[in-house]
Amino acid sequence: MDVLKNRLLEVFRFAKELFQRHNLRYIGCGGTVLGAIRHKGFIPWDDDIDLYMPRKDYEQLLQLAHEFQGTGYELLSCQQPIVNYPSSIVNCPSSIIHSGYYMPFAKIADCRSTIWEFKHLPFLFGVSIDIFPLDEFDEPDEVITARQYRSHYYFDKYLNAVSHYSFTDMAKSLFSADVHRLGVQVLSKWRSRCPQKYLQAFLQFQEGYKHNGPGPKCVCVTQWEGRIFRSEWFRDVTEVPFEDTTLIIPRDYDAYLRTLYGDYMQLPPEEKRISHPHYFMDLDRRLTLPQVRSILS
Repeated sequence: MDVLKNRLLEVFRFAKELFQRHNLRYIGCGGTVLGAIRHKGFIPWDDDIDLYMPRKDYEQLLQLAHEFQGTGYELLSCQQPIVNYPSSIVNCPSSIIHSGYYMPFAKIADCRSTIWEFKHLPFLFGVSIDIFPLDEFDEPDEVITARQYRSHYYFDKYLNAVSHYSFTDMAKSLFSADVHRLGVQVLSKWRSRCPQKYLQAFLQFQEGYKHNGPGPKCVCVTQWEGRIFRSEWFRDVTEVPFEDTTLIIPRDYDAYLRTLYGDYMQLPPEEKRISHPHYFMDLDRRLTLPQVRSILS
């Protein structure tokens, strides 16, 4: 197993201990469940760990940012206020924590590493696992799906506002006749003056989900648009091997995985076996943005 996956497992083991200590429920989701069933661990060409948390547990997790101080890990969320970690924390500069975080879900990240995921989103974090809130509903499918798309609509505005496209990027899109990409870049320039305005609109829309449920259907409102699950899949769970540890997944993982992937035991064609992008990665130290830019220049 490569170094990145070993570090991911370290973060995951830390997270599981934290969840157990605070009696927080989690369930593996997406490709992490698929990897557990089909490969007994990571999908060979994948390099992340995704978890669901019921909304109540997810909100409780966001209140635990102070418990990360001194652990060598950090909790990232656009719903979190900036945490001013003391400089004594291992390689975790307070200047880069939470400033410009661009995902509509939480991460638990390692402070001993540096990842710059996308060039146009200049935010650094460490090797991390993703944690998505899971909400229950008792509404028609079309209403639930509309909530998902509306949530993405609000967050896309924020994402555009924190995206940093240079005029060189825009010129390349213009000369490559990529009109859609150029339009996104111009829109980002226009919205970049007020990212907080768009973030607040997203957070206000999310606020109502804190009081949802219970209900027979559930979705993550920031993921898998149009895919609606049965709540019972995430209430009745089982624990399965995952690399050198274990993972909690839906007991009826077959129904869950078929909803997402269809024939999930069939391997995809080789050209689709791709890992997540990393514009820059250093697994040995936490760097600041100016330091990374200096290395790349």
